[in-house]
Order: sequence, then structure tokens, then C-alpha cells
Amino acid sequence: MKLKRFSIGTLGLLAVSGFAWSCSTKSDDCNQNLNCEPYDGVAGIAGTAGGSGASGSSGTSGKGGSMSAGTSSTSGSSGTTSEGGTDASAGSGGAPVPECDGTLSPDVDACVISDKYGVFVAPTGNDSTGDGTQAHPFATLTTALSHIEKLKKHVYVCSGEYTEPDMLKIPDRVSIYGRFSCDGSWNYDSATSPAFLHVASPIGATIADAKTGVVIQDLRIDAADAPENGTGANSFGLMITNSLNITLKHVEIHAGKGGKGKDGADGASGLDGVASGADQNGTAGSCSSPPASRVGPQSVPKICESQGGAGGTARVATDYAPTQDGASGYLVSPTNGGKGGDVLGQSAKPGQPGDNGVPGESGASASMTGVFSKDGYMVASGGNGNPGKPGFGGGGGGASLGWAGSTTCVGATGGAGGMGGCGGDPGGGGVGGGASVALLSWQSVVTLETCTLSASTGGAGGKGGTAHTGGAGKVGGAGGPPDAAHTVGTGGNGGNGGYGGNGGSGAGGTGGPSIALVYDGTAPTRLGASVLTFASTAAAGGKGGTLGAVSAPDGTKGLTQDVYTKL
Repeated sequence: MKLKRFSIGTLGLLAVSGFAWSCSTKSDDCNQNLNCEPYDGVAGIAGTAGGSGASGSSGTSGKGGSMSAGTSSTSGSSGTTSEGGTDASAGSGGAPVPECDGTLSPDVDACVISDKYGVFVAPTGNDSTGDGTQAHPFATLTTALSHIEKLKKHVYVCSGEYTEPDMLKIPDRVSIYGRFSCDGSWNYDSATSPAFLHVASPIGATIADAKTGVVIQDLRIDAADAPENGTGANSFGLMITNSLNITLKHVEIHAGKGGKGKDGADGASGLDGVASGADQNGTAGSCSSPPASRVGPQSVPKICESQGGAGGTARVATDYAPTQDGASGYLVSPTNGGKGGDVLGQSAKPGQPGDNGVPGESGASASMTGVFSKDGYMVASGGNGNPGKPGFGGGGGGASLGWAGSTTCVGATGGAGGMGGCGGDPGGGGVGGGASVALLSWQSVVTLETCTLSASTGGAGGKGGTAHTGGAGKVGGAGGPPDAAHTVGTGGNGGNGGYGGNGGSGAGGTGGPSIALVYDGTAPTRLGASVLTFASTAAAGGKGGTLGAVSAPDGTKGLTQDVYTKL
């Protein structure tokens, strides 16, 4: 296990106080070649233990404190220390002096800036031929993260700009540090610019299910704009989910623009009703060897749930019967069929026209904002409009009675009712705009120390589609004419079919939000003067579709705020 590193002055203090070396709590970062033991209460940690131990050579001035250990020294002398010394040489029989504590950050202890503890990245590096050492660094953080080894959990990125080909997946127990000089010395320099990562993906980086912890320091991550593919795609700078002990120090995170939502499709025109033909016309009355009755004509076959009523049935009789009445249009109540003739020689009543179809309702309003989750953001889209109802079919015309005083004439049949027009198609709802969020922290423990979180503009919401008008209703069939001598009354005409109802238009989608920090669960701890910014102009909501004087709801503008938490 790796020993913690101490200065010589510290060593002297420990010898006096009686403390032994202690091990790092991060066992994977320990130096496996050193055998460290927990504190056992034995005084003295360095010095000679006999033989020809050499005295310490560092620290020649200042107030030194001598350290001796061992009880069987013959000629070896204890090493001497001074306050200005940096390292002590132990006698040949003394305990080894630790080299470095690999758990410390490079701005605290520069000894960790070595090939032993980390992987290196530089603009002049090469992902194909490099091996991640100081002498042969990689060219991208993407490649460096793919070469992390068990005992190398640090990544050192020198100042400069980098184009990362895809989303960065940062694993547990990794520490990433920027602000290193790029002259080959790999010195940490707080005065230089942080390493600047241009990520080609609209999701800059992710940390998922980290249980030990991750440190990111002196780095800038810029996510790409979301694609304009109409889906309302999102851009997140960094997404942290279900993770513990995540520390962001002197980090800048910039999200790209959210993608625009697609406009809703316009509705197609409702079909006109099928026109009545010769088969829908009534049959003439007759007094020359007539049949006992004639069945009234049927209407055209039903489509889009609209159909006219059949014509009334004629018969040889002197009194009215209900079978002479024209049938009602499909699903029409009360009946709109024409009444059959009840007086010999007079015409029957025509069928009544069918009502127009009921217009379809407009699409439902989009919610004020979409839904955040560990997977990102689901946009707030406008509802689709509803189709118009078909026009009702006309009622069938009534059948007449024969000539007054005659029992040998059959009346004329009524014409079939006309078919109603089909309802108009609805407009589609507009897709909501995508989000721009710098940092999403979902059920995670995160510390922000002097960070900048910046969101861009959310995507505009898509417009709602415009619905279309309903189809036209058709004229009913003609009632049967009288006989040649006009001794028989005319059958009633079929009623006209109603127009189909207009479709409802789609509602507009909500504009995408622009939020610096979104969290669910524990609020991130903020240390220092962190800056959270968002777009100055809210993303526009899509307009609702409009047909005539009827408009569907507009989408609302996107949220713009520094912090948003899921309630």
C-alpha cells in the first residue's frame, strides 16, 4: 500500500511524537512495493539500526532535529534534518522514506505528475502512436479514458483546445486535471487557461453509478448543439446520475443549443360523400297490372360512417302504413325519413336533410415544460387535433298511395337519402423544443467549487398543423314519379346529406428550456463563487394551427432560469 508523503520537518515531528507511517485509505493508489503497517505505538521511524548507516545529507542549515531509531547501532549515525530540508536519507538499517502520496492532486503535490500515476494528453499528442506517457501523450481525452489502468487513475491534460469525437464517459475513481504547460515540462500552472474540450456530441460527458468518486479540475467542456432533426433533441454539458462524491473544481461546462421541434402535419381534406345514382331514385306509380308492393331504393353504400336512409316502400292500398315512410339516415335520431302519403293521389313527404358533422376538437395544450429524468429531457409537445365527424345522411323519401277510389294502383316509392360528407382530417401537434442544460445531477452527491455552468438557447417549439374542412354531402335520390295518367301521387325525394365536420387543428409545442443546473434529490454543494447562466431570450413556443376562425392553443415559451429541481 502507498505511504503518505511527509517533509523532513514532519518526519522529525513524528519521531518525537511517536507516530508511525500511515497508509493511504485508497489502497489501489498505494505503492505495492512498500510494506506499510498501521500505527503500532512504536516510537521512531527513521535512523540507523547498526552497520555503516550514512547520515542524512539534506538540510544543512536551519534548526535541525536529530532522529535516531534502533537499539543496536554500532557505527551508523542518525540522519539530521533541518526545516529547509525536503527529503531525508535513512541509514542502511532505517525505514525507507516514502516517495509520493498518489492520492493528492497535482496542485498540492507535484510528485503525482508522473507516468507512474497518470495518463497524459496534449494537442501535439497522437492517439495512434502515443502511449499516454509524458513523452508520448495521447491527443484526446477520449483515448486517455480508454487506457485508464488500475493504478493509474489520474488524467493530465495540458492547456490547449481539443476536439473530442464523441461523448466522454468518465468512469468511477478517475481524476482529470487541466492547466498543465504544453512545453514538455508538464508543470501545473494555475495562470494558464483550462484545457478546452470541444465535444462533437450534444451530450458532452456523463458520469454514471460512481460509488467511490470522481474529480474534474481545471477543465472546460463544451457540448455540441443538438441536431436539427425535428425531434426536439437536447444538449447537456454534463450528466451525472446515481453517483457519489463527484467534485468539480474550477470547471466550465457549456451546453449547446436545443433542437427545434418539428411542425405538426396539416390535415388532408375530408372526402365528399358518394353521389346518388339512378339506383337511388324512386320507382314510378303504376295502375297497369302493378305488383302488390315495391320496395324503396337503397342508399349508396356506407363510407366514413355516413349513409342516407332507404326510400319508403309503395303498395297497393287505400290506407297509410308505416312501411311507406322513408328510413332514417345512419345513426340519425329521431328519424329524418319522410312520411309516406296518407291520402290517395297525393304526393308523399320528402326525407329531411342530414345535419352537418360535428367539428373535431383542437389539440390539447402542451404542458408548460417537459419532463426531466436521469435520461435527460422529454419535450412538451402540443396535442394532435381530432378529426371532424361525418355529415349525417339524408332521410329517405316517403312512398305515395295509389289513385283515389282505386284498389288496383301501386304508389310511387320514395328516393333514398343522400350521403353525408366525411369529416375533415385533423392537424398534428407541434413537437416541443429541446433543452439546453449545462449540468444535470440526478440522485447524486456533487460539489461545485468555483465553477461556471452555462446553458444556451432551448429549441423552438414546432407549430401545430392546420386541420382541413369536411367533405360535401350529396343530394338524395328523386322520389318516384306518378303514373302516366297522373292518378298516383309522387314519392318523396331523399334528403340531402350533411357536410362533414371540419377537423381540429394541432396545438403548438412548448419551447425548450435553458437551465444552468437541473437536479433531483440532493442539491449540489456550491463552494466559492460559482456562476450559473442561461439564455437571455426564451425559446419561442409554436403557434397553434388555425382553420377559419378556430385556432388551437399556442405553445408557451421555454423556461429560462439558473436552477430547476424536479418536485
